[in-house]
Amino acid sequence: MTDPTIARAVLAHLTTPGNRHIHTLVHHEGPLAVLRRLLTRDLPAAAMPAPVGHLSTVDEGQVAKTVIADTARLGARIVTPHDAEWPTGLHDLATAGHTADGVDLPAPPLCLWARADRPLPDLLHRAVAVVGSRSATSYGQHVAAELGHGLAEQGWTVLNAGGYGIDAAALRGALTSGPHAAVAMPACGLDRLHPVGNRPLFDRLDLISVWPPSSDPSRTRTMLNQTWLAALTCGAVLVEAAPGRGRGILARALALGRPAVAVPGPVTSGLSAGCHQALREEPRIRLVRDAADVIAHITPPTSRPGQDRDFVTTWEPGWVALPGVGGRYPALVADLTGPQGWPIARFTADTIARIAADCDAHAARVGEAVGTTRIRLVDGTVRQTERAGTPTESTSTITAYVDGYYLLDGWSWQVTDPPPA
Repeated sequence: MTDPTIARAVLAHLTTPGNRHIHTLVHHEGPLAVLRRLLTRDLPAAAMPAPVGHLSTVDEGQVAKTVIADTARLGARIVTPHDAEWPTGLHDLATAGHTADGVDLPAPPLCLWARADRPLPDLLHRAVAVVGSRSATSYGQHVAAELGHGLAEQGWTVLNAGGYGIDAAALRGALTSGPHAAVAMPACGLDRLHPVGNRPLFDRLDLISVWPPSSDPSRTRTMLNQTWLAALTCGAVLVEAAPGRGRGILARALALGRPAVAVPGPVTSGLSAGCHQALREEPRIRLVRDAADVIAHITPPTSRPGQDRDFVTTWEPGWVALPGVGGRYPALVADLTGPQGWPIARFTADTIARIAADCDAHAARVGEAVGTTRIRLVDGTVRQTERAGTPTESTSTITAYVDGYYLLDGWSWQVTDPPPA
């Protein structure tokens, strides 16, 4: 086998997507080398699937043919991190580490299976996860449908796993506004769509899956799927949930720097308890009642259509870190966040030079891989290049603000404590 895309798909078939050891090895050695090492059992124990006995009988060529044929039969395509349409939100999982905010986070998937006419960035650049209980009340389904329709009317995409109850109601509500306003990401292969009763709905949706064809749904896959749903969206909305089940995707969204909101419900309903509990226990989760509230929370008033960016805000001295690169860096931190929930920070030229040096050091350690960020300060302008070393790299420029600071937003900065004295 010589095709790295198919090698990634075969690895996804033979291992569990989200394994950080496999992700790191593929990042450094490439999928073809890691696949060869897997089949000869020449990988660290933590990277090997369990059980491993079947690997000795695996015919990689036959698995590759099956994956290719199944993908074609489904009318799908395989998308990898080296493709221009790879969702950039998944890069945050590469830098977040094993845990964040006490939440265990998987690595980005090795590849995706997509059944959609439009490129994934077009579908997901303004996506919201609207989720909730499968055994939803009529109140919950009404609210979810209204949210889905209202979000889609304002140009947002509704994304969830496509389950019964809240998921299906939100997707159907979005579809009343437009044919590409709803995307499902089920916790199974695209030929095992679950639940079966929602097959007519799935036929109307754009579909994405981390799981290769022939993957059946399971509780483990459902839990992992919540993190990838959070990473692909600009925020998560919980409509109804049973007690103790309200913080699943919301906790993962917060761990990735995305806003998390919940809809209140009647105090007489047990399915309101999960939302109310989440709102009580986590002050970062905000209460919303309609699509306008959701949009206002996940897109703070940092810009207005047809106008220059509005900087009327409070700036406080603070420290921020850029996961995977370095920190802590002194900054002025705004009292609001960017569209994906990340802090907005302003830096002096000296700090920009430090960040640039740390980016260079990071690239020297890991190589010019997908997702690498390079920063340069040239003639008073910050030049930021992402995905350096790949055919799809893009460069943006940031001009110094009038007071001599540089405004850097839209990155996954994390506010942190000051360094020890």
